[in-house]
Amino acid sequence: MEDAQKMGLKDAVDEGEAKAAVAWLKATFPEVACSLTPDKDMQLPSAFWAEGSADVEACLAYQNRFGAGMDDKVQAAHLIAFYSHQLSLAAAAVYLCSGRVADVAGLRFEHYARPLKAGAVDAGRFHFYMGPIDVSGSDPENADELFHNIFVAHLKPVIALLKRRCGLSLRAQWRLAADSLAGAFLEVGRRRGTEAEAIAQALAIVQRAGSPLCSEKLCYETIEATAEDGKELSRMYRMRSGCCLYYRTDGGSYCDSCVLLERETRRERLRTHLLETANDKAG
Repeated sequence: MEDAQKMGLKDAVDEGEAKAAVAWLKATFPEVACSLTPDKDMQLPSAFWAEGSADVEACLAYQNRFGAGMDDKVQAAHLIAFYSHQLSLAAAAVYLCSGRVADVAGLRFEHYARPLKAGAVDAGRFHFYMGPIDVSGSDPENADELFHNIFVAHLKPVIALLKRRCGLSLRAQWRLAADSLAGAFLEVGRRRGTEAEAIAQALAIVQRAGSPLCSEKLCYETIEATAEDGKELSRMYRMRSGCCLYYRTDGGSYCDSCVLLERETRRERLRTHLLETANDKAG
């Protein structure tokens, strides 16, 4: 009876930590939604990402708001980056805040009012129903492996479907997914004040030998700059291993951390970004 009571108490504590992680995610990253209980409007991931699914077509069409003149491959690149980034934000928040690995048990794509400085705008986001798995008693290496395996298993049929539908290679998609995961861990870690730990865990997940996420080009780099007032600035950035193909849209260009740019060109662009960000905060 005493053991049962202790187990019940532990379950309650674990559930409370997971709820706190989801509440933090909601307050910090409103562009992604996550629930620990399902609702009637959610589908199983296998149904959502089924061949010929209207949801898939709607999600592909939604990518057109980010650039004009997208062909199928550009839409696919943007969708896998968009989806895996939102998935990674939700999973990383649960993992880094509560020590639990989250598996997607339900899903929907929904509209919401995205808050911006100029006012709220209509936008789309994925809403995940997560089933958190307690790994608090596990070796950290085993927990990172479990996170990796669940993440890869979830994305594998999604990436295969987009390859068949749009023709974008599996390797290109996996690189975008890895970039998204590494970027999400960095964002969550920075907001929580645990950036170094989050980076270490992200690398332990994406750089596993034999993983489709693994790429020597994916890394983090500290960018430094000096502001006009002489203040020394420093910020960690995630350097991409894949390309979202935005440069192929009408009037498109390369992202500041694009793998197709020369290394020093990326650094110069990111120094400019760092200075602009500092000026915005000062203003």
